[in-house]
Amino acid sequence: MAEPVPELTWISTDYFVRVLEAYLHADVTVQRYELAAGCAGGQNFMSAIVRATVHYTLGSAPEATRPDSVSLILKTKLSNAELAQDADLLNVFGIEKCVYGPVLKGVRELLTSFGDCTQFAPRFIYEDDRALVLEDLAVKGFRQPDRTARLDLAHLRVIVKKLAKFHAATAVLERKNRELFSPLANSMFTSEDNPVHLFYANAIQHCIEQTERVPQLAQYSRFLREFLQSAIERESKSYERSTAGFNVLNHGDMWLNNLLWKYDSEGSVEDVIMVDYQESFFGSPAFDLTHLLHSSANTAIQRAGFDELLQLYTDELRDALRQFKYDGPLPDLAYMQAEVTAKRDHALIVTTCIVPPLITKETELATPENMLGDDEQAVRARQLIFSNPAFIEVLEVLLPRLAIVDGAASG
Repeated sequence: MAEPVPELTWISTDYFVRVLEAYLHADVTVQRYELAAGCAGGQNFMSAIVRATVHYTLGSAPEATRPDSVSLILKTKLSNAELAQDADLLNVFGIEKCVYGPVLKGVRELLTSFGDCTQFAPRFIYEDDRALVLEDLAVKGFRQPDRTARLDLAHLRVIVKKLAKFHAATAVLERKNRELFSPLANSMFTSEDNPVHLFYANAIQHCIEQTERVPQLAQYSRFLREFLQSAIERESKSYERSTAGFNVLNHGDMWLNNLLWKYDSEGSVEDVIMVDYQESFFGSPAFDLTHLLHSSANTAIQRAGFDELLQLYTDELRDALRQFKYDGPLPDLAYMQAEVTAKRDHALIVTTCIVPPLITKETELATPENMLGDDEQAVRARQLIFSNPAFIEVLEVLLPRLAIVDGAASG
């Protein structure tokens, strides 16, 4: 069943004329367009995503010319007015426009100066008060794999290497132009009206219920109840930046939903692109790395631990910093290990709050309304999401490492 398309009354042929003329730098006549949902339900919580196929001719083309077509991705406000207002308060579009505009432009220029053509994000095409318009990476063969299976080692090696290069480029760029990153100096997580706070509180409460239901998790009930009392305050500290430490632009929401992959003819991973920079902020690179590994590594990787991937990230980061002529001290493995350890609370938030809607097969349940609501339907939806046997297995693997029981991690 096709996903419903958000109702966008402001969309018109005139709108796409403005978009394409800005994109193509030429006079354009739009013949027609079709709209479709840009992602499946439960995959985006801060904006609506629409795929637009636009058929057009250039102004200089003969009248009988067959139209060309282009596929575009539009990011706009959610149809739910309350959630759209929350997104406005958090400035998610302002943050993303800053990243897609001047920041990624600066990153591209830096890489180009070193003969490096790595692409980190979809091409930025147009923006106004209503929408952000980006290239449709599906045209280039990028797609999402089965998100419920999460990522194996081959996928993780590709994204860890690309993330390290992105972090390195932004660290170098910030030392050249600090003002460029000033709008991203702090995360909006600490905003008093952030609806994510309620989302996290609801999620942790449902995790507590699972520890009370599943005998092998019973020892973590008390720990999670105590964690719930200060979870938002503790998570806020995860976003704090040490001016004496090594800092980068964090993507801020580095999980499987925000990664698009390209494969070769044999199905091997060729490349990955990061999307949705709505929560980007400047801080420790351990934030992104912790978020990625605890949200998106499959259970086999999580059981084995992250030592190999942390070593790979550190090696790639140091190589990229040298490549881009970074003029500060290079973080070593011991530094990165300490930074990741310091993000234990964030790892716990990701595990208990982000993973459940990610791996549910009942994707239609994983809506903002269900994650935030207190009505019977929302509570029942969360019960189904959090009692998923696949999520119980995640808790069995990760809680022993993350939970402090009797003064120490229990595993």
